[in-house]
Amino acid sequence: MPVRPFAALVILIASFAPTCAGERPVSFSREVVPAFTKAGCNSGACHGTPNGKNGFRLSLRGYDPAIDIHALTREMGGRRIDPVAPDQSLILQKATARSAHEGGRRLDPDGELYRLLRDWIARGASDDRQSAPRPLALEVTPANAILDAPKDSARLRVFATFPGNSKIDVTHLARFAASDETSAKVAADGAVARLKTGEVAIIGEYMGLMATSVLTFRDARPDFRWSDPAETNYVDTHVFAKLKLLQIEPALLSSDEEFCRRAFLDAVGRLPTPDEVRAFLIDTNSNKRAALIDTLLARPEFADWWALKWADRLGVNQRFVGKIGAVKYHNWIREQMAANVPEDEFARAILTASGGNYSNPPAGFFRRLRDPMLRGEEVAQLFLGVRMQCAKCHNHPGENWTQDDYYGLAAFFNRVSYRDGPFFLQIYDKEETVWNRHDGELYHPRTESVVRPKIPGGPVPDLKPGADRRGALAAWLTAPQNPFFARASANRLWFHLFGKGIVDPVDDVRRTNPPAIPALLDALADDLVKHGYDRKHLIRTIMNSRVYQASGQKTATNAEDTRYFSRALPRRLAAEALFDAISDATGSSEKFRGFPAGRRAIQIPDGEFKHPVLETFGKPARATVCECERETDVTLYGCLSMVGGDFVQSKLHDPAGRVAALIATGRSDSETIEELFLATLSRRPTAKERETILAFLAKGGRASRQQRYEDVLYALLNHVEFLFQH
Repeated sequence: MPVRPFAALVILIASFAPTCAGERPVSFSREVVPAFTKAGCNSGACHGTPNGKNGFRLSLRGYDPAIDIHALTREMGGRRIDPVAPDQSLILQKATARSAHEGGRRLDPDGELYRLLRDWIARGASDDRQSAPRPLALEVTPANAILDAPKDSARLRVFATFPGNSKIDVTHLARFAASDETSAKVAADGAVARLKTGEVAIIGEYMGLMATSVLTFRDARPDFRWSDPAETNYVDTHVFAKLKLLQIEPALLSSDEEFCRRAFLDAVGRLPTPDEVRAFLIDTNSNKRAALIDTLLARPEFADWWALKWADRLGVNQRFVGKIGAVKYHNWIREQMAANVPEDEFARAILTASGGNYSNPPAGFFRRLRDPMLRGEEVAQLFLGVRMQCAKCHNHPGENWTQDDYYGLAAFFNRVSYRDGPFFLQIYDKEETVWNRHDGELYHPRTESVVRPKIPGGPVPDLKPGADRRGALAAWLTAPQNPFFARASANRLWFHLFGKGIVDPVDDVRRTNPPAIPALLDALADDLVKHGYDRKHLIRTIMNSRVYQASGQKTATNAEDTRYFSRALPRRLAAEALFDAISDATGSSEKFRGFPAGRRAIQIPDGEFKHPVLETFGKPARATVCECERETDVTLYGCLSMVGGDFVQSKLHDPAGRVAALIATGRSDSETIEELFLATLSRRPTAKERETILAFLAKGGRASRQQRYEDVLYALLNHVEFLFQH
């Protein structure tokens, strides 16, 4: 709709009106746009959506002020603002609910935000986008604070630093958010109120910049005494420092039985055999836990287990890489794990891979990613731990990533191309060659200009004409000084050993999702870089820590802790590990269709392989790099599968299985019970458990001895200690 000539004239005249002595004009860029952000008018749930609301669209949280100034002063013939009668402006009528507004009341007519918007309109709604300096940095004070009960509140202030080192209080224009809304709530004026004991990060946002204040709310515990547990390495130092600060007592050391089972499942993805458990338990060497860790890291199953984890994230599925390609891709990943190829070298091989994906398997990574935007998103999430997807349409609402960062990253992959062959049997079993074009540009959807490859949050690199741009990105990404790669790698390794990242979700690093223990993550990343990105070194360090070896028993102060690693948190076994554990415990191996006898579930290369039990327990299709694709929740269908499914029943009744073999040896009931416990729970039965089972066996009845033992084994397979890592 064209601008009304009268409205345009009024705006023009008002823009030349003199400013009263002692007053300064209201800045559109530095005050008006942040005011809309603080009021929530340009949020994703309101007018900040891509299509706006009821014909009125603002840029999400003010990422593009050009959209905003046009919508406010030019759309609807300029009727959204009225410089002659500012209080009658439609945006003020709606925001104060004096006119019907689906978003309800967003502004107080007597409040400071209303005054700012009214004054801006009254003075001609001037546009200072070209002249107003942008802030260089943002700071929230206090940056850290410990608040002991009965103190249960704090007041935060936000300061923006502008060119010339001028620092301005922008608290009244800053938007606040809490990282955990169950721990504390924050008001629009920066007042924070405690909801429960613990630590919370409060994020302040102003003009696209974000800063954080970490507040620790503690109960009054005058009787709390730190037990001063022994520290094995820096992992313990940092975790214990956090626990001591929060007045959380860590769990006691795990038993040898608990540790043995945990170490086997975490390092090699399988249960220890009864003989392996017995050997560990009778070992009197004070260094036997460290020795077991070294042994496990050297076993071939280590490569199988960690190859499975990477295959999940790298798209090893015949739908994407071909039937032969899936096998070759998996074999390549396993070889990298077996050789302990450093994390940075492994990442570079994937990021720069070219050629046929059968002859050069890591090239298969790009076969699923058919456009440059998706390639940039997946690479950022996989190797930086950053989810850039939100920045595709607008600046990231939870981090300092801009839309320019998003398309600058995508531009590194714009020239990746494909052609069929060399191997081509049929459409579902073909090789593709990944190659790099020497021309072709990506265009920015907002500005329609050519996008030059740009390091996220950094500069535009100097690239030689025709060079494969991916090489420059890979060099930056894996450089020791990169602020993301080592941290993301360390966090992911920690996640696989604890079931929870220091940043959690593990691939969602942002200011609004800070690490539970920042110093720990920094130390792990530094250690990884110092040791040449040695994967096994970091796994060994973590597993040797007192924190990793803690029991899952609750103390008086850690019962509610699920964030700071004060105790081992139970987690259900992954689908493949559970499948193999059932087979091992029952002594009944599985013959997978199309694979030789003896192949274990964790060794299956193709994500497309279907097995009802694996699917029931959450085996992923490998269609995304997100760790969230693998399901480990307890489901009704999974419970029913264990309780009455054909798979478990067939294993229990296998005539060549463990129960039949034990009975054939002529062992006593007590010896047989112990063997079944060691094969399932990796521990000996307690006296009460032994007594209960002996009484059950003594009842006899119509069931044969083998049937009664199958019932015992059935009960053990459905025991929480078997189904969960703990």
